[in-house]
Amino acid sequence: MAMAHKTISTLPGPFSREEQPGDIAIVGLSCRLPGGITAPDGLWAALAAGRDLVGEVPADRFDTRRFMDPDPRRPGKAYSAAGGFLEDITGFDAAFFGLSPREASRMDPQQRLLLEMAREALDDAGIDPATLAGSSSGVHVGVSNANYGQLQYARPEAITAYTMAGAALCNTANRISHLFDLRGPSIAVDTACSSSLVALHQACAQLRDGDTEDGGVALACGINLLLSPGDFIGFSKASMLSRSGRCRTFSADADGYVRAEGGAVVVLKRLADATADGDTVHAVVLGTGVGADGRTPGLSLPSAQAQEHLMRQVHHRAGVRPEDVSYAEAHGTGTQAGDPIECQALGHALGADRRTPLPIGSVKSNLGHLESGAGMAGLLKCVLMLRHGVIPPSLHAEPLNPAIDFSTLGLEPVTAPRPLAPGALAINSFGFGGANAHAVLGPPPLPSATPPPEATSLPVLVSAATKEALTEAVSRIAARLRDTTDAFYDIAFTSCRRRGHHRERAVVVADTAERAAAQLETIAEGTPVGGGAAAGASPGPVAFVYSGNGAQWAGHGRGTAG
Repeated sequence: MAMAHKTISTLPGPFSREEQPGDIAIVGLSCRLPGGITAPDGLWAALAAGRDLVGEVPADRFDTRRFMDPDPRRPGKAYSAAGGFLEDITGFDAAFFGLSPREASRMDPQQRLLLEMAREALDDAGIDPATLAGSSSGVHVGVSNANYGQLQYARPEAITAYTMAGAALCNTANRISHLFDLRGPSIAVDTACSSSLVALHQACAQLRDGDTEDGGVALACGINLLLSPGDFIGFSKASMLSRSGRCRTFSADADGYVRAEGGAVVVLKRLADATADGDTVHAVVLGTGVGADGRTPGLSLPSAQAQEHLMRQVHHRAGVRPEDVSYAEAHGTGTQAGDPIECQALGHALGADRRTPLPIGSVKSNLGHLESGAGMAGLLKCVLMLRHGVIPPSLHAEPLNPAIDFSTLGLEPVTAPRPLAPGALAINSFGFGGANAHAVLGPPPLPSATPPPEATSLPVLVSAATKEALTEAVSRIAARLRDTTDAFYDIAFTSCRRRGHHRERAVVVADTAERAAAQLETIAEGTPVGGGAAAGASPGPVAFVYSGNGAQWAGHGRGTAG
């Protein structure tokens, strides 16, 4: 929930670092991830429980029996169908986004999911999308998978007037800009597996360059869906996929990576602007950078020297010393070539001169590798670690890879939950064509010591486009109110002043979150409401009647005799 009162901008931690003009606040989050995860809290529950969310290709995608064979030499066959998959990629409320069913049916589901996540991330940020219309707000999307368009082009007779726009990867970003009338950069980024962290860098650069002076924001996104057997076959022929069906990052048993799908969206503001606006800040991006490996023995073989140089450069510019870093989220695909090279870079840049080993891990061990969306998954994990103060375990890491001298490099894979020490977090990413990206994340600002204004009773407003959606929204807000630790004033303020409102509405007036939840639950159950609760459609303009002393009406004093 966005806060109505102000925050201060001193970054807590064991290192002395004043706020810098280039610091970027993450003020909104949303995601879709394997295992039915549709919100950041769901991801944290899975990470904290050490859940393995990798499965097999869903039956409604394609018939794996036609494309599977354990013999990698068989033409047209893949040796693995393991992956991390979303539960639903077809459900979409086209009318909510002003789209016709015919147009929506030809849209790459990556576009549809990003529209949903962009709206949810803005809601999480407490930003009414209408307030961004006409602004220089930018959209930067990491995306590389064109399966949906390829499937449509395979049946020329099925191509329609909407196919080209629906299949174009540029429209993963352009759709969002069009929907919300955003006038800033609108860019799809394809650097393979580093795409979404490169998109984060571009979004932060837009803000650092002062290109949102009109109150705009920047959205950094990553998305990936697995819709065709072709990529499974291709990566099998390249011997990149795991035969065991797991990303065994840092392990002696590492045998390749597992493909996965999903995505995430973060809303970014300059930290100074977020502080002035009273936003809730989930984390602070202290620095980002991108680079390339240059010439290596092979296009897909990473360079330890290039990665190390980039890491040192990013941390130096961010004002973060190696000893200030309390955790590094590795790209960590679980390959015998990639893991040792990345660990060498991490160790030389961040681990070797430390008093204690640097904890490292990879969310790919839980979810699989989201490819173009991978950087966003790692970023989201780190934001949640800062929120909860815990490093969740990386799965399948033991026995550790003897080809990696973790002790000399000053690195320690995290195989069991442990407290997160105060400090900065590093996030690393690289693509199989040699494009590298790195980011440094810091904790959110300390909360204001000034308590929110006191009030005896406050309105909590919920709205939706349809009655059915309103019932669902009311139920969710009621559940949130039951569990929240946020100030009730902040929740009420956000619901009324920092949300886009739809036709169907419900409002309750209460003095505590618990009483507001109880009234909302009554509305959700369909029980007639009264007193401090009401539900219905917004009728349009409101008339105010000032009737002087003659305010009586028939039955005014009627009541039950005491």
